Amino acid sequence: MECRIRDSVDLPITTNYGDRSLPLHRSFVVVLDALVLGILLLFSLFLNAQPPPRSDVSHLKREAEKADAAGNTDRALTLYANALARAPEWTEGWWKYGGLLYEARRFSDSAQAFGRLVRLAPENPRGFALLGLCEYEEQDWENATVHLQRALAARGRPPEPILQAAAYHLGLVFMRRRKSAAALLVFKRLFYQKPDYPGLPIAFGAAELNLEEIPKADSAVAGAVSIAGQAAIAIFEDRKNDADQAFRTLLAQFPNQPYVHLDYGVFLESQHRDEEAAAAFLAEAKTNPGDATAWLWLGRIALDREDIVEARADALRARALDPSDPLTYLIEGRCNMLQRQWEQALGPLREAEKRAPESSEVHYALASVFSALNHKTEANRERQLFLQTSKGEQPD
Repeated sequence: MECRIRDSVDLPITTNYGDRSLPLHRSFVVVLDALVLGILLLFSLFLNAQPPPRSDVSHLKREAEKADAAGNTDRALTLYANALARAPEWTEGWWKYGGLLYEARRFSDSAQAFGRLVRLAPENPRGFALLGLCEYEEQDWENATVHLQRALAARGRPPEPILQAAAYHLGLVFMRRRKSAAALLVFKRLFYQKPDYPGLPIAFGAAELNLEEIPKADSAVAGAVSIAGQAAIAIFEDRKNDADQAFRTLLAQFPNQPYVHLDYGVFLESQHRDEEAAAAFLAEAKTNPGDATAWLWLGRIALDREDIVEARADALRARALDPSDPLTYLIEGRCNMLQRQWEQALGPLREAEKRAPESSEVHYALASVFSALNHKTEANRERQLFLQTSKGEQPD
């Protein structure tokens, strides 16, 4: 008997899946199609995952640099972004890309670019300087402080224009954070490096008057800021008579401006004109009754006279206005030192150290007390801290 295998289309051989049935040959075809499709899909993903040829990346880099050189900023930004997406390790690209974004005043994007740059090249202070400048424009005062300080503290200093811009803006950041003493120190260091830096006299004046920012030219306080800046520059250039005259002009024109009497008193005290300085500080206390600084200076003058009663009273007045100020505790501790009450001096001096660990004056006082108590280990530690903090207080 002839046995002929029928075409599979006519052969209803089935396999059961519950109550469903599927011709066996169709199941095989479906599986085979799915397998082929999966292989093709994986192959496509594999191709897409491969980095583009180096020639393509190099071409993008060259085209970006050409567009940059030609002044075609929009095209250059697009090309730099594409090149960096393919070559994220391209340090020079991040520098140029971030610079173009900064010039375009896209400060948030520029900060991200310089953030990538400093991660790739943490030894490069230029990146930290530009990152801090972007953060200044974004009013991110805390991060701007950190990154500008890092740029200025780096061993390999950035080129002078960038260094100077970083220093100037760090001073402005300190003003924003109500740290006028720190701002003045930064501006003073910049003055020694670049005395004709644009805007520096006005910045000095604003910091001297404890303002949060440089006022506009038509501001009511602009005139006072200008004269205060002239006085500060005269002091730094050791032109004492000019400084004295500037302060007298400032007092005559702006007698009720806060911190004018205080600044004059500090100048007078530096010239050992203590009686005149005390009168200026008392005038400041009346003009600006909510600020503790004048009473702190009066306490210092009383200490120099060894007037312990007056010094304590001035320190307590200052503490009532500002309980957090470490100098009130320093004055109290020094009063105890004048009375040779060494054990009693430790408490307030340690409190001062806790609140102002960067103060060389506090460490010096503690070293003296520990020496008097014959605590040699503690005295040596405080002497080392005094030397370290003294260096930090000196201009570069």
